[in-house]
Amino acid sequence: MRYIDEIEDKVKDYLDGDYEITETKEIPSVDDVPFGKKAKKMKLCAYCIDIRKSTELLTVHQKQTCGKIHKAFLAAASKVVLENGGEIRSFNGDGLLAFWPANYKHEISKAVEAAMITKWLLDIKLSPYFEKYKKIDFGIGIDWSDVYIMKAGIPRNSDNNDLIFIGKCVNYATAIANQAGSPNHVEISQDTYDNLEDQVIYGQQYGQEVDMWIDGVVKWKGENHKSKCTRWYWKIE
Repeated sequence: MRYIDEIEDKVKDYLDGDYEITETKEIPSVDDVPFGKKAKKMKLCAYCIDIRKSTELLTVHQKQTCGKIHKAFLAAASKVVLENGGEIRSFNGDGLLAFWPANYKHEISKAVEAAMITKWLLDIKLSPYFEKYKKIDFGIGIDWSDVYIMKAGIPRNSDNNDLIFIGKCVNYATAIANQAGSPNHVEISQDTYDNLEDQVIYGQQYGQEVDMWIDGVVKWKGENHKSKCTRWYWKIE
């Protein structure tokens, strides 16, 4: 049972004492973060998207059809994230988690722009392809905060280690995405809204400039928190 002793030693080591924290402005790769009591710290914008009521798809459709829907959905969502400067860090079956640096307003705004493009792509342009099975509903949640990035898993085994992202925005963006849905597919934290550039706040309606966002509420940790949500989208020609 020697491996049990090794686990015990490792747990005691990880839980005891301080970690060496290195600040960075670029999202690290797995190779950039060492094992041990070391972590990277940076401001990140977390972007979570997932399908609403995905379990219902399993009761309505065969597994193969559900697989087609999920794969097509994630392919579209992933491409928009990558084309707009985001980096995908995890898939969870019916959704994904991505990050943008959040050092400047234009970086946070780029994440929101990607969300509004995704809204147009999945809800309008590509919707006819999904509707032959079932029109999909989805939610996108966005928040930003300081995040600690550490490597977890088993050393020297690339199939069994990865980075973990610890910060309020990761959990909060996921909570927002879990409640967002049609027609306001995109929902963001108040902190995110307060740090956006004008081009993703205001739109033109009947020749006048209007705020594209309405007030919302996020239920998180047993409390109500202010949010902003929108049914507006960005169309790509």
